Amino acid sequence: MEGMTLYAQQIDHGRSEIWLGADGKELTQRRMLASNEVVNVTRRLCPPEVFQAFNTDYHAGIGHVAALAVPNLDELAMELRLKL
Repeated sequence: MEGMTLYAQQIDHGRSEIWLGADGKELTQRRMLASNEVVNVTRRLCPPEVFQAFNTDYHAGIGHVAALAVPNLDELAMELRLKL
């Protein structure tokens, strides 16, 4: 999944939309899920400093799109049920 990024956008304080993209293109369908699921999966699968930076960006505000590019993105995508 080299070159791909996980994008997460809070729709409101309980729901988020996530997708994978690369080079400005969406590679998966957007998936709606609970915001706490995004936080729980990224906290568990990312190093603490990477999670902290992502979490801060993710909580910047409703409608803001946060991006996460990590070597184990395939594992994150599988946990979040994003399919290429």
